[in-house]
Amino acid sequence: MNARPRDGLLRALAPAKINRELRVGGRRPDGFHELLSRFASIDLCDELEVEPSDGLDFSITGRPVPAGKDNLVLRAARALSEATGVLPRAKIRLHKRIPVGAGLGGGSSDAAAALRLLRALWAPDLPEAHLRAIAPALGSDVPYFFTGGEADVSGRGEHVEARPDEPLAELLLLIPPFALSTAEVFAEHARQTSGRSRIPEHLEIETSGKFFGPNQLASPVLATQGAMKAYLKSAADAASEAAITGSGSTIVLFGAGAGAETQLEKQHPEASLLRTRTLGRREYEERTRPAGGAQWRSPR
Repeated sequence: MNARPRDGLLRALAPAKINRELRVGGRRPDGFHELLSRFASIDLCDELEVEPSDGLDFSITGRPVPAGKDNLVLRAARALSEATGVLPRAKIRLHKRIPVGAGLGGGSSDAAAALRLLRALWAPDLPEAHLRAIAPALGSDVPYFFTGGEADVSGRGEHVEARPDEPLAELLLLIPPFALSTAEVFAEHARQTSGRSRIPEHLEIETSGKFFGPNQLASPVLATQGAMKAYLKSAADAASEAAITGSGSTIVLFGAGAGAETQLEKQHPEASLLRTRTLGRREYEERTRPAGGAQWRSPR
């Protein structure tokens, strides 16, 4: 559906991500863990729109998510206002499709989208490099969403190396009816490894020929939420590969057969199932580019 033209209105999509592989090292002096991961963007998107206003107004529709001052969209707005000296005046609307606490990076993607949109509204001459400089303070995944597509992410998440597009992959997401706490999962990882985990020089998917490599937060996720074991077993039985993504509850199925959805719906009627696919970088850039009025097309 084409958006109706409105003066000053800007819209963009905020795609989710999955981790095709995730390695977790020890705790850094800044309190964060060293990471090495392969991210991939997927065709599951939140939707943001901004327009001029006398103050800062924020509203959310769709999936429930806290809209208080700690929401990453509002934090992004305040950070950009402070960086540019522009008063934070905008009406911001977020339509939430990406589940919270599911390892899909929805909040971080929303923050990156908010920075892009508000830059276009408040300070269109501001170089994107300034937005990228703001991103790490908002969250470890936020810098990735200024690149999108296939990328290797390292450090605490601030180092992002774009990779060539892989062939687009059809995926099925199995999303349990609960969120997981990233802090609790990392704390469990520290307990399990006694802080002595190491990051390999190369990701396993570089040579394995598989879609997924190890996720070193999978064991902490299973320990944090015991119900995840049954979901993971069901997913593994229904696809050639299945993996927990990030520190969240979503399980991503690659090579799911035609009957996988029916099978999983019977086994787990309380869970959500979403068909999606990966996004190449060009498509990612088109979806996340701020546009106004009739230039913008809403997602499916």
